Amino acid sequence: MSLLVKVLLAAYFLATLFFLAYLMTKRHPLAVVSVWVTAAAWAGHTLWLLGHAIALGAPPLATMEQALAFISWALVLVLLAVELRYRLHVLGSFILPLSFLLLLPSGLGSAGSDEVPALLTSAWFTIHTVFSLLGFVAFAVAFIAGLMYLIQDRLLKAKRFNALYEQLPSLNLLDEMNQGAIVLGFPLLTIGMLSGAIWAGQSKGVFWSWTPKQLLTLVTWLFYLGMLHGRMSLSWRAKRAALLAIGGFIVVGVTFVYVFV
Repeated sequence: MSLLVKVLLAAYFLATLFFLAYLMTKRHPLAVVSVWVTAAAWAGHTLWLLGHAIALGAPPLATMEQALAFISWALVLVLLAVELRYRLHVLGSFILPLSFLLLLPSGLGSAGSDEVPALLTSAWFTIHTVFSLLGFVAFAVAFIAGLMYLIQDRLLKAKRFNALYEQLPSLNLLDEMNQGAIVLGFPLLTIGMLSGAIWAGQSKGVFWSWTPKQLLTLVTWLFYLGMLHGRMSLSWRAKRAALLAIGGFIVVGVTFVYVFV
């Protein structure tokens, strides 16, 4: 594990502790420190990814470890953007542990140290991978918003107005976050699929070959298409949408692992 990755993992872990401490004590200085530590770690994470890209001569997206590191980076970017817009400190307690775990394989392995095959240096492959992974990031945000919704809904029904209840956003805002993330993630995934088909056509001569990986990606796309239809046309309740967002992210996780295995 490189020294920089050790520092990044330690910083994300430390920021998580600060966010959790703020959640329990509601002391604002803890939230401020956690945001600054997170921002510094994200800046280091950015430099680390750029260093790999320069060393490889291509974006570091070819392996599972590299893709997980990119997703981790993008999730922290979302966290910082939400912090800047809404000052929603509780979100760090949910996103940072996930980002830490996603970055961990890169530290334990040798992500970015192998040469990238010529087939994976295509511009269409880069577009396909970046947009697909950004779609996964959006679905991860929908998963987190759905999880927070269910927690808040349970606290309300049990009339447990504790520190967590006070820090969680309203059910309406969480539902908007859930829906907004899926509305954003679906076109990103769609672009990823279409550019992947173009890349396959150029590199293999066949745009769509009905392989298990392509079928699983298609199932994921259809799942979120159904979710969007249910929310916009059938007026599904927010709780059902939260449950489906959690289930959908499990499908996304299975798809991701299968694609890179």
